Amino acid sequence: MAIGHFFYLFLSGFLGGSLAYFWGAPMPFMLGGIAGAATFVICYERENRKLPRLSRWVRLVFMSLIGTMIGSKVSPEFLPLLPQFWPSAVALLPFIIFAHGGGYAMMRFLGGYDKKDAYYAALPGGIVDTAALAEEAGADLRVVTAQHFIRIILVVVSIPLLFLVYTGEAVGSLAGETISNNQDYYFTDLVVVLLIALGGLLFGRFARLPVSHMIGPLCISIALSLTGIVQIQFPWWLSHLAQYMVGTALGAQFSGISKKMLLRGLGMGLLAGVYMLILAIGFAYLLSSHVPANFPVLFVSFAVGGLAEMSLIALSLNYNPVIVAIHHLARIVLTVLCAHTFARKLA
Repeated sequence: MAIGHFFYLFLSGFLGGSLAYFWGAPMPFMLGGIAGAATFVICYERENRKLPRLSRWVRLVFMSLIGTMIGSKVSPEFLPLLPQFWPSAVALLPFIIFAHGGGYAMMRFLGGYDKKDAYYAALPGGIVDTAALAEEAGADLRVVTAQHFIRIILVVVSIPLLFLVYTGEAVGSLAGETISNNQDYYFTDLVVVLLIALGGLLFGRFARLPVSHMIGPLCISIALSLTGIVQIQFPWWLSHLAQYMVGTALGAQFSGISKKMLLRGLGMGLLAGVYMLILAIGFAYLLSSHVPANFPVLFVSFAVGGLAEMSLIALSLNYNPVIVAIHHLARIVLTVLCAHTFARKLA
């Protein structure tokens, strides 16, 4: 029975997310959901059984909520900071090109992936947006999700250790938290969030935006936040729910993955993650004398982890999370736009 299979799938994702949360893992409900659901799928299919396909709308609907959440982090206080950081804003494009180009070469020639899978697996974007792009293009979601899962884990775990060596002080343990932990909200806030997500979905489709179900809500959310027309209060539980649903749905895409493919993904993910960390160190060092931020702040700003996690690490280090969030938000959006534009050359 398909309903019974999906019950155990989402139960596994919930257990994985809950364990990750209590362990203080980065992006607990997203990454824990992926790990839990993927473990269930792999174990279930060891007996030569095939899990029924989960509707892609599960991901699309909750991705629109994540797009709304990311956009809500942009506030009018961002605007005065932007002119001071134009050198690092300009540097984001070559950073993305070098990160993607080097990662693609590794995936393609060392990992042996085909062009499409290597292209999307190497993108220095977020796990949600790159998975959405890969799905639109027909790439193997198992390969793409595994690579970004490993890369984000590596980056978020490595940075506190690197700063322990660099500063001699441990980074505060904020990994299990979320920048959307808004405890004080009203029912009207929930209605506003849902309306923005729905309106963004429709806008994205009519405007034919890349990854429309995420970029549409993101654009509307940013516009409303910057103008101050609406103060978007994102309920903490809705943030966890959206991450859990998307993570579990992505974990379900591991259906049919082989042990060989999994081990290769682990090796390539670690290799690409280390490469992108070294690249972030180089860009941070070069930019530190050209913008009003020191090397550690810029390193956290360029390290290719998640927006929420990098902002939380900045808070742990007593750095301005707004500066970090600006860079990561710009990187994610620019990566999506560049990937969509240049993907045509793969055809």
